[in-house]
Amino acid sequence: MNQKKNSELKERYHSVCKFLFISLIFLICFSNLYSQDNYKNYRINKYFLNNMKDDFVGVISSPGKWNKKDVFGFTAVIGGGLLLYVLDEDIHQWILENREESTENVSRFISDFGHGLFIGGLALSLYTLGEIVDNYSFRKTGLLCLESWLTAGILALSLKTILGRARPYAGKGSMVFNPFHSGSENHSFPSGHAVSAFAAAAVFADQTDMLFLDILSYSLAGAVALSRVYNDQHWTSDIFIGAALGYFIGKKICALNQGYTNKRYSMNFSLTPAYQGLTISFRF
Repeated sequence: MNQKKNSELKERYHSVCKFLFISLIFLICFSNLYSQDNYKNYRINKYFLNNMKDDFVGVISSPGKWNKKDVFGFTAVIGGGLLLYVLDEDIHQWILENREESTENVSRFISDFGHGLFIGGLALSLYTLGEIVDNYSFRKTGLLCLESWLTAGILALSLKTILGRARPYAGKGSMVFNPFHSGSENHSFPSGHAVSAFAAAAVFADQTDMLFLDILSYSLAGAVALSRVYNDQHWTSDIFIGAALGYFIGKKICALNQGYTNKRYSMNFSLTPAYQGLTISFRF
């Protein structure tokens, strides 16, 4: 009993440490994107809720507006997903034969970064920080991340329920589907952690020109996705399609909000090892 309690406390401690660490990293990175404004833009209010509803509809309806490039990209993703679908059993068996206790612990640690509560908490913390220091960039990034996470969660859960693919640990094989069956063991496709992690990563990377943050965001999201396969929670095709879906959702929501501002002018200062500059833009 005491061992179980200590394990739970240790897990909570690790989660808090990871949250504080990532929050600190993003705080440092986004401190270079300060943008002063005198209007109540990107705040949790009636406008934000209406905007979130419109963005959700925009994400759902976007395939109807695809061009040839979008269709080609979609075809490539589906093709890659089908290839991995055929190889899922072989990849799963290889991973089981090469797992080690030390790497399993690391994998479980990384997996928590893709948990919905972690991503939602990070988004709200960034937004709250933006309110405290009156930082437009913090507020906008936090709310767009929150939007992406919620949208990704709804779509991922819907697909999980409709398709009902059996998870690897269920021992039923990679080609078993139980549509509309409840229970976590029937919710393998797509990977919710991969969808959420890449949806958040796409937003963070889109809201800054810092290469370091782009690499950090996508690397962490990729590690989260791979950890789900290593932990026997998902097939490889689950995380591949999940990552692509999350990336699309995050980028689409950023695109839908690109250029929105109530300010007649904005001022941004960027300081990086390769570039220093002041940008002033006017809206007429």
